[in-house]
Amino acid sequence: VMWDKIKERFSEKSTYVGLATAAVGIGEVAKINEAPQVADVITQAGKAAATGDYMTAGAVGLLGLLSIFMKEKGSK
Repeated sequence: VMWDKIKERFSEKSTYVGLATAAVGIGEVAKINEAPQVADVITQAGKAAATGDYMTAGAVGLLGLLSIFMKEKGSK
């Protein structure tokens, strides 16, 4: 029913292209320097999710976002 429609939408690669494009657009408006990297993570995770590999998609998404926003040791 509603969940099936959501799953169907997220099985399409174009959904992730749209999300990535929206991330870049929001990043430009809000002056978020990491927006292109976030868009890249969305695209990579979307490729896995579109094939039904939700575990890989979740891992790529989470680890990718963490690597973007976490500071490296020793950096200020």
